[in-house]
Amino acid sequence: MDVHQQLSSLGASVLSDAENISNDMQEWRRDFHQFPELALEENLTASKIKRVLKSIPGMEVYAGFAVKTCVIGVLGAEKEGPALMLRAVMDADAGDEQTGLPFSSCVPGVFHSAGHDAEMASLLGAAAVLSKYQDRLRQKTVFLFQPSGSGRSGAKILTENNIIEKFDIGRAATVSWAPDLAYGELFMRRGVMTALSDKLHIDIRGTTGHAAAPHTTVDPVMIAANIVLTIQAMLSREVDPRESVVVSFGQIEAGEAYNIIPGQANIWGTLRAFDPKVRDFVQSRIETVAPAIAKALRGLASVEYMRNYAQVENNPDMLEDLLRVGAPFFGEDGISMMERPLLMGEDFSFFSHSVPSVYMLLGAGLEYPLHHPRYDVPESMLPLSAAWEAYLALTLSV
Repeated sequence: MDVHQQLSSLGASVLSDAENISNDMQEWRRDFHQFPELALEENLTASKIKRVLKSIPGMEVYAGFAVKTCVIGVLGAEKEGPALMLRAVMDADAGDEQTGLPFSSCVPGVFHSAGHDAEMASLLGAAAVLSKYQDRLRQKTVFLFQPSGSGRSGAKILTENNIIEKFDIGRAATVSWAPDLAYGELFMRRGVMTALSDKLHIDIRGTTGHAAAPHTTVDPVMIAANIVLTIQAMLSREVDPRESVVVSFGQIEAGEAYNIIPGQANIWGTLRAFDPKVRDFVQSRIETVAPAIAKALRGLASVEYMRNYAQVENNPDMLEDLLRVGAPFFGEDGISMMERPLLMGEDFSFFSHSVPSVYMLLGAGLEYPLHHPRYDVPESMLPLSAAWEAYLALTLSV
């Protein structure tokens, strides 16, 4: 039996073991889904993960590393050499679910709209499956259940607290479920995989007054509108159109009454780009343009620009290794290389800039996109995702 056949046979065996615990994974996923928790508040979620990990033979469990809700499992701790880290994100998102599922979120204004519930369940499944192959495990495997993947960057907190060094992590991998890609297929990319992602806040000050006498006021709402429109026009005329950059404003606050011009307005937005030089230019222009527009309209504006995530960089050597072992698992047509990176931000970047890493997408083939109120995951994909992660720990070169 050649190497390809051996890997294919191992993949089939691991997948069969994952399918045998599909009911467990479905139960875990639905439990996470019904009781979602926001970033850095994943207390109930963490307790459930700890309970499952502690039931897995050979698993060492660490709770509360750097963040009280962080949970880490280590399998094969006695193995020499650096560990492979597999990661799933724990937090849910703000929003109201409209799926009508019998296990819908019971927390008003919070639900798992990005598939983190399924990704946690499949990583737990991978841990359970891998424990059956401990005699074939050649490297320590760290299962990271990371708090706060959305906006408040649990990965940054963990890397700043030296998770890489303390758990001797040599490589990292993560799998996200992508609703808009073909069901059951794996998608990767060489080099840059996701965009850098920043946050900006513009505070606008005017002079309040009655709506019937706008000439006696300085209207911060009008200033805000002009700032938003000017920034979009600026992007189309000052940035090379061959460069990818987007600035979107998703939140605006002003006033308390419909017939009173307020004294203050606030707008929050995000910038996404692939080239840090483009980000530097746009940031500088926003910091110049917003106060200038406000001044021209007799108001004041200040810009707070926060650099959140760098780009996720897929390590070329690790990616080639993944392609080598992935072909026997998914089949020759089951893996696709993406031509363009994603404009989404990902705090997995903090790991990818620390150790060789690969960020992967597993296609879920869904009707609704991430964060849609009717977003749901295909639970039939849980065994595939779990088996793939367990298989990686068994086959990637040490």
